[in-house]
This record gives sequence, structure tokens and C-alpha cells, in this order.
Amino acid sequence: MFADGYANYGPNGESGPIRMELWAFPSPYPAPLQSGHKLAQFDLPTLGTGWETTDVNSGSLSATPPPTGTWIFAMLLTEQGFGGLDDGYSVDDWRNFAAPVTVGPPAAPALSPQVGLWWNPDESGTGYAIDYKHGVLVVTIYSYTAGGAAQWYLASGPLSGAIFTATLDKYSGGQCIACTFSGPPTLSGNDGIITISFASPTSATVLLPGGRITRIEPQAF
Repeated sequence: MFADGYANYGPNGESGPIRMELWAFPSPYPAPLQSGHKLAQFDLPTLGTGWETTDVNSGSLSATPPPTGTWIFAMLLTEQGFGGLDDGYSVDDWRNFAAPVTVGPPAAPALSPQVGLWWNPDESGTGYAIDYKHGVLVVTIYSYTAGGAAQWYLASGPLSGAIFTATLDKYSGGQCIACTFSGPPTLSGNDGIITISFASPTSATVLLPGGRITRIEPQAF
């Protein structure tokens, strides 16, 4: 571990025992120490008031890696005598490392579904227009109400691996095809949750509100 230096600017005389500590946190520090993982530490000399030490270098140290996941590493300067956690050491200063660190195998990349119109060939008259970019899936669904009136839905959100889940949002007051533009439609609630599980870029299973399940694929032209 390296540091440009540390100093004692306090008015209360000599500091207590001091340590440099390397921690891994799920989000940038400050955060409760209990939620992090201490990876390594290096004991430093105490300092009298007004004194400073520069060019701190711990040399080689043993370290304990954090569990599998993505972490923010932080260097903490701690001092004994002012806290009940971390062996009685409390934090005087800290610096977060800018880049997150991933420990363990990388997460499986999200599957990239084919963009375009999808359908179930056995259920002609209903379709799913799928667009996918930068990890976000947008699905426009054309279907009908129980009374036979046409009903369009829009669902959007992140694709987590091969699974997409979002609300089936519906809109009212939309544009008449032959009318002067009167403004965008109004969101009028949703009819529940849609979940799409992609088996491949060209095959998926859809779970619709009410528990109905259907299989869809890109429509061939």
C-alpha cells in the first residue's frame, strides 16, 4: 500500500496507533464498516502534533480477497482509541478507488435477441415488436381486450442475462392517424407484469398476466 503521507493537525498531542487499511465495499465509502471486507492493513508510527510523514510504502503484505462480486476498494487511515469497531480503530480519513473491482468469474453477458417483429405462428393477430440496445429491451405489443377492441402495450427495461420483466403499460388519448397532431398519449395504468425468457436470440417464452404462457419467435417475411 502506498500513500503520499499523513499528518497530525489535531490539538490534543500525540496521536494513537495508526493504520492504513484496504477495504472492499459494495458502494463508495463512507459506509458502515460492517458491510465491507477488510483486505489488508499496515501499522504506522504515531505522530506528535504538527508532525507529518511522507512517502508511505508498506512493502509486500498478505491480503484476503473479498467474496465474488463487484466492489469499490477504499484506503482508510484509522486511529486507535476512538471507536468500538475494527479492533477499537476509527476512520480519520479515506480515499475511494475510482474503478470498481470484479472478483470471481465475470457475469454472463446478456443475450441479444433479434430485433424486429415476433409472434406465435399459432396465434395470428397478436405480435411483439422487439427492440434491444445498450442492455435495454423495448417491447410493443398489439393485442385485443376481452371485448374485442384493439389494445397496444409498451414494456421496457433492462435485460438481465436472458430474462426480461416489466409492466404492460397502456396509453389513451393517442394520435388519430388522419388528424393534426394533438400531443402524446397519456399513460393510463398497466395490466400487470410481462416476463420474457429468451432461450436463444430467436426463441422465447412469454409469461403474461393471469398466468398465460406463450412461445414466440421472429416473424419470417
